[in-house]
Amino acid sequence: LALTVSIGLAAEFFLFAYSIWKISRYMVLAAALFFIAWIDWQSRRIPNRILKMLLTVRGILLAAEWLTYPKLGLAVLLSALLGTSQALSGMVIGGGMFLLAHFISKGGVGMGDVKLFIVIGSYMGSGSIMTAVFLSVMASAFYSIAMLLLKKIKLKEEIPFAPFIFVGTVLTMALGM
Repeated sequence: LALTVSIGLAAEFFLFAYSIWKISRYMVLAAALFFIAWIDWQSRRIPNRILKMLLTVRGILLAAEWLTYPKLGLAVLLSALLGTSQALSGMVIGGGMFLLAHFISKGGVGMGDVKLFIVIGSYMGSGSIMTAVFLSVMASAFYSIAMLLLKKIKLKEEIPFAPFIFVGTVLTMALGM
């Protein structure tokens, strides 16, 4: 399944005429999200070390983009300093919304999900993070409603959210948003 999704996404990204750096960024993110979703499904945890690794890789890819497109790099640096960077605002929007949800739900939304959306925001930027959040929540809602109707889960039962974050983010990538 992961290989099929990866091949399909890579082909679609080439059709969208994405730069090699954007394709690399999205492929790294999709592969890591698959792994994180699997771990969260099994253990109900999102390991911080994977999130730190993803942020490190994002920094390396950003540096590579800067070296490849020096004018873009200067624009990214200036926008980051001014607080208008796509990646920075994606991190704030994605993480901020889920941090608020964490406090409102009194821990129903875990801090791992908050940190995961911060990382996804750094990869996708502010233009795509809202779509990824919306599709993730919708995927979770459809699953939860179906499982409740089938009496497979109870109303107050917790479900891991990372698998739905994976689905919502990959759908966002696939839709070119």
